[in-house]
Amino acid sequence: MPAKQPLSSSPARKVGRPRRGTEIERRDALFAAATKVFLKEGYGLASIDKVAAEAGASTRTLYQHFENKADLLAAVVGRLVERDMAAIFVQAELAQLEVDQALMRIGTALLERFQDHESRALFQLVAMEAHRFPDLAKKVRVAAKQHVESVVELYLRNQCERGKLVIENPGATALLLLHMMVGEIKECTLFGAPDEAYSFDAVAHVKRVVALFLNGCKPAKPDNNPNV
Repeated sequence: MPAKQPLSSSPARKVGRPRRGTEIERRDALFAAATKVFLKEGYGLASIDKVAAEAGASTRTLYQHFENKADLLAAVVGRLVERDMAAIFVQAELAQLEVDQALMRIGTALLERFQDHESRALFQLVAMEAHRFPDLAKKVRVAAKQHVESVVELYLRNQCERGKLVIENPGATALLLLHMMVGEIKECTLFGAPDEAYSFDAVAHVKRVVALFLNGCKPAKPDNNPNV
């Protein structure tokens, strides 16, 4: 099997379809086709061949970029997260906000992603298949960690350096913060409660989480009355 290559390394001619104008268009078409196949067939019945047929590409092209279908689905999930979070997780922009405002921005964006039908469907698919395909679960978890957890950790570290937060372990704290933010809606998704997920008040929930978080992580105020 040929070694994996970046999608940008070799533009592929689509079978039976005109060539796309840009690499971004080719990539978007491929991921859209993969998403459609995975959601229609489920992970077990989906295949590289079916994705290639849906995309109008050759299987050889897909195998140049993805080792197997687990690698492809992880890339689909990673791209979805990256697409939704890219505009939110810009460290320079977050740094211009007060900490509570930045955390509100992060939390509401994450919850809105879980309320998106396509995102929820992919999450359910991975969750249902994780016990049968542990390699898939591992790849998706790594993709999520790369695109979300590591970025939140970096933000918390930056705020500690600025003296805005006091955190002993920013990595572990980022994970706990994210669990507090999305734990409830993840449960709704896992147990098939779409009405609850769609009606979930993301803003009110994130406000409570941020208040609780900052209560434990903000620096102590200096004692202005030493005689007390």
